[in-house]
Amino acid sequence: MQDTNPQSNAVMEAVKGVMGLFNDINKADGKDGQQITPANEYDSKYSEEDILLLTANWLKDYDTYYPAIEKVQKLSVEYWLGKQTTMVQDSLEGRSIVVNKLFEAIETFLPIATRANPDPLVAGDKDEDSQKLVRDLKEALVFQADEQHLRRKLARMTRHWVLYMIGVLEIDYDVEIDDIKTTVINPKRVIFDKDGFVDEAGLFCGEYLGIKNKVTASHLIQMFPEKKAMISAKAGGKLGTKIEYTKWWYRGTDVFFTLDKIVLGKFKNPHWNYDGEEERIDATTGAKTVEEVVGINHLKKPTAPYVFLSVFNTGLQPHDETSLVLQNISQQDQINKRHRQLDKNIDSQNNGIIVDGRVMTQEQAAEAAGALRRGASIRVQGDPNQVIARPNVPALPSDVWNALNKAEGDLASIFGTSGSTPTGMKSEETARGKIMVNQMDSTRIGGGVTEYIEQVADTVYNLWVQMMFVHYDNEHFIDSIGNQDGQEAIMLINSRFTKSLNVTVKEGSLIPKDPLTQRNEAIDLWAANAIDPISLYKKLDFPDPNAACQNLILWQMLQKGAISPEQYLPTFSVASAPTGLPGEQPVTGGPAVNTIDGPDAGQTAPPTGTQDAAQMQSQQLINSVPLQ
Repeated sequence: MQDTNPQSNAVMEAVKGVMGLFNDINKADGKDGQQITPANEYDSKYSEEDILLLTANWLKDYDTYYPAIEKVQKLSVEYWLGKQTTMVQDSLEGRSIVVNKLFEAIETFLPIATRANPDPLVAGDKDEDSQKLVRDLKEALVFQADEQHLRRKLARMTRHWVLYMIGVLEIDYDVEIDDIKTTVINPKRVIFDKDGFVDEAGLFCGEYLGIKNKVTASHLIQMFPEKKAMISAKAGGKLGTKIEYTKWWYRGTDVFFTLDKIVLGKFKNPHWNYDGEEERIDATTGAKTVEEVVGINHLKKPTAPYVFLSVFNTGLQPHDETSLVLQNISQQDQINKRHRQLDKNIDSQNNGIIVDGRVMTQEQAAEAAGALRRGASIRVQGDPNQVIARPNVPALPSDVWNALNKAEGDLASIFGTSGSTPTGMKSEETARGKIMVNQMDSTRIGGGVTEYIEQVADTVYNLWVQMMFVHYDNEHFIDSIGNQDGQEAIMLINSRFTKSLNVTVKEGSLIPKDPLTQRNEAIDLWAANAIDPISLYKKLDFPDPNAACQNLILWQMLQKGAISPEQYLPTFSVASAPTGLPGEQPVTGGPAVNTIDGPDAGQTAPPTGTQDAAQMQSQQLINSVPLQ
């Protein structure tokens, strides 16, 4: 049943068109003829004049704050790309050498910090339905993380944090796929409240956020058909022209769309279940009664669906006060300088010559030097040793090499990648030393930045669940690996979300672990009888842990004589088995199987009379099958 309020209906249609949400929010049909209608309209309470005044002030404030941040962001990106400062004279001489250790450190740091998808944990009430929902929801979150490539998005978000001093993820609902969508937003597209900051949960604490987007004029007209004339005028009548508009989130409750001084639309936050009214119709008398209904949500209050990565922040501004790149620019400059110094010294040792001015002119001397560099011969009158000589250039002192090594070591140490780069691994002589220094890097990164990334993932999972509370009006099925028998389908619909849920991330799930160490831990646990075979094979990276466990059980049963060799290995035959010791007669036929009559008919009894033959066959099989 549709909302009986025409104005609210029209506003909701606008929200659906602009926000991309085509499912009715809080308009689910009730039971026994009940109907839920919203108590408040979806139109924002702010007038267009208020919105234009607010956004104008916001842009003015940001224009005074962002230029200094933008300058640092540009410098960081240039150093990451290797566009680093050089001396003018070095550039003129062709010696603008850049050894980009910053790029190496960043791209070594990122895979360590985001090696795996964060592991979600879900808790709820202890009744059977709640526990079933807990299990299903956890599987759904794991599925979404894999389907949306969350690990790779966290890595790109972290790269943005390194370069732009903040990382941004947007959580939205995509009607084309009818599911949740997570997008990495370039921080340069975001307009922050300059007095705001990012809290410990990765949420922005400020009055407003603005996100700049570019679409064609025709697409913008489809979003806001009532503004067609204004949009067309902005595009000069060329509907294929891309136009930049801004989506504003105000206090987490209202959403505004502006194009310069045009308000395209204004709505309430569509990712929230608002309180409504429930209309009850008595099936016998037809009488109608209206009751207030409280909207059920996972989050405690409406919020803008954005998550931010911020580490070096004192709470005085939205962006970090510094970054790993800024802290390493001086080291990178010194590394480049030392390499140029080495290059100059090596060239001077091989290319410089001294000539007798009485024999050669300046032009002849230059020609002779060029010929020697090319490996060609030259002709001189008199003793060559008296005419041409090479200067004896002393080697650079060891302090130059020490300074270079120290600068490279300091840069890698700040990033926590000292033992993870090829240079760091090469410096360790033993395999154990290489593993230990790599683990030290993983611990530093995991205990530092990874802790913040885990918190970002925690907030992402909670926003995903909020999206399910609001937009899963229809059944959503997820194929999940349930048990050894195969896949089981999980069904989620927001009518199941009637009780509170606690969603978080397993602490330390993103901290990288050395594969060799994991294997050793698994073997130690197996030796202590503290782990099951399937978990063991998973930790040992077996391609099919379930099949490996089944083979292990069959093998153990064969060793105990509980099954015949043919049951373990259908292709086994006595004729192909080893003949045993010299002089022994080959065994013909398998063990006799006794059947049981009476109430237990159909079952098999232990073999009798041929027990020795069965044991011999088992021993032959054990000897013939290679150990894994």
